[in-house]
Amino acid sequence: MSITITDKPEYDPIADYLIVDAYMRWAMEAVKKVIGEDGLKFILQKASLERFIDDPPSGEMTVSDVTFREYASFSAALINHFQRPGKNMVMRMGRESAQMAMSFQRALFNMSVITAAQTLPASVQVKMGLVAVLNGFKQLYEHKAGQQFIAAVEERDEHYAFVMQSCPFCAGKQSESCVGWLWEAVLEESARRAFGKFFDVVEVECKAKGDPAGVWLVPKEPSDESYNQSAR
Repeated sequence: MSITITDKPEYDPIADYLIVDAYMRWAMEAVKKVIGEDGLKFILQKASLERFIDDPPSGEMTVSDVTFREYASFSAALINHFQRPGKNMVMRMGRESAQMAMSFQRALFNMSVITAAQTLPASVQVKMGLVAVLNGFKQLYEHKAGQQFIAAVEERDEHYAFVMQSCPFCAGKQSESCVGWLWEAVLEESARRAFGKFFDVVEVECKAKGDPAGVWLVPKEPSDESYNQSAR
């Protein structure tokens, strides 16, 4: 099935939010590993991000002038051009971003406490991990960018739901399908690295579709990665 992501006709204030410079840099580096320097340049041009070709964002945990709109446009250009391989590249961006964040932002995401929780039941582990991610991003964006990060972790039967209104993955974009695969990959890779287990994360609501928030369901128990729904 073809996937098309376009700009919303109406103004989306979330698109003007600022994102951490390193997050954009990590995304670009992950894509460059797959399609090379020339391929990255082509995608930046498709996304109207020519300003990053010769002057990429820093790899620092700083907030300058990179917006949620630009971050979403980069992913959208990959998906629109490459389709299924583009989705795979976006998920690679998510996995590598999670790895980098857990290496360079351990204190922000309270990794010492999460690591110590490995003897607890899986459902407790995953909830602690999701709450740590939520609180880390709230602290990061409110302190560094002066922006309110609106999100929550909710309990829904056999799952936890990560509900994000301040979503950078489709800011200013619209589509007929959910497009938050990057965050699926971030949550899956974070759990894998923290607990050594696979939790099959699936987005079920998306702001690109007109939903009020992006909603990712995270099972309370780990599963067999061969049944990974988001990789299909």
